[in-house]
Amino acid sequence: MLAFIWIASMIPGILLNLQSNTIDFDAVAYRTGVILAEDPGWPSSPPWEFYGDNQKYEISRFGMAIAKDSPGVLSQDKVNRFFCSSFMYPDDYQKWAIFGDYPYRFNISVKDIDGGTGQSVGDVLPDRYGYIRRLVKIKGTSNTSIGSAYFVAHKYINNTITAIPSDFNVTRHEFSILINNTKLREEQKSPAYQIDPTRDQIIINITDLRSTIFPGYNPGYIPSIDRSSVNISLTSIKVYKLDGGTLSMVRTFDTPYIDGSSTPKAPPVIVQDNISLIINPRIFDIMQTGYSNVYLNLTFEMQDHAVPPNPLNSSFLNNTLTTPFDYNYHPANVTQPQLRDAVMEVAVW
Repeated sequence: MLAFIWIASMIPGILLNLQSNTIDFDAVAYRTGVILAEDPGWPSSPPWEFYGDNQKYEISRFGMAIAKDSPGVLSQDKVNRFFCSSFMYPDDYQKWAIFGDYPYRFNISVKDIDGGTGQSVGDVLPDRYGYIRRLVKIKGTSNTSIGSAYFVAHKYINNTITAIPSDFNVTRHEFSILINNTKLREEQKSPAYQIDPTRDQIIINITDLRSTIFPGYNPGYIPSIDRSSVNISLTSIKVYKLDGGTLSMVRTFDTPYIDGSSTPKAPPVIVQDNISLIINPRIFDIMQTGYSNVYLNLTFEMQDHAVPPNPLNSSFLNNTLTTPFDYNYHPANVTQPQLRDAVMEVAVW
């Protein structure tokens, strides 16, 4: 009888690990889903998703939420970075998403219902596993495209022509863009719809540049210009910060994308027609511009097609006599962040 009682008392301990495996997998899946959907990850400033491949070991926790106070709203940039090929399965995800020493296998996916796309990482699902599914939203990024119609409507072309040739001797042109961080944060309080350059990348496309070249409507005073043969040189992009009424240049922006190229090219560079600026939060973090006005100043020079090329007097994209382009909440200026329906699934075994 004593032996029977002793054996009976040992059986729960013997079976404890077997009984807890399924429960443990469900718990790990639930915990992982909470971390990914409700936490923005770490580091947060600048956000972990903008750390390059050679800096990824500075990351200590994955998280795809835009902010702690917006659970279930995922950042598009975080989602894309989480599923990028530079992170190794299972090691990197084990360290920064699953946690613990147990060698779990897992599969994590996010299906963008509105966008009609899906991304996943992990193994093929076995017969039995712990599982959690969550309905979430994905916040898209803001962007703007500034083209010929906008140039004309806002007088961004310095084409005031008179009968005196000296009134048209412009060889250098400047185009400025304003990012008013204080105004962007104060006009929209909700992180789900806020344009916050310190947390989300912004995209500025400048198109139709060649359309702003003066083609020679006054041949009596200004030589006719063949737009197709003019060299447009982007000589520099300087970044200025306005603090306490003092405007100072703090850095240059050396990674514009020229004419649809997938590789950025540092100025000076010849441009055919289009420039894209993809500005990530690391720039604002380095400059410590959380609530400052930031100006991007693009400088262009025009050259004729002679060899060697000569400076060319011509109208071109130029807003030095008007106002900078304001990256703001006006839908005519900027495409606003949109929320899309999505499903996050986490399976662990």
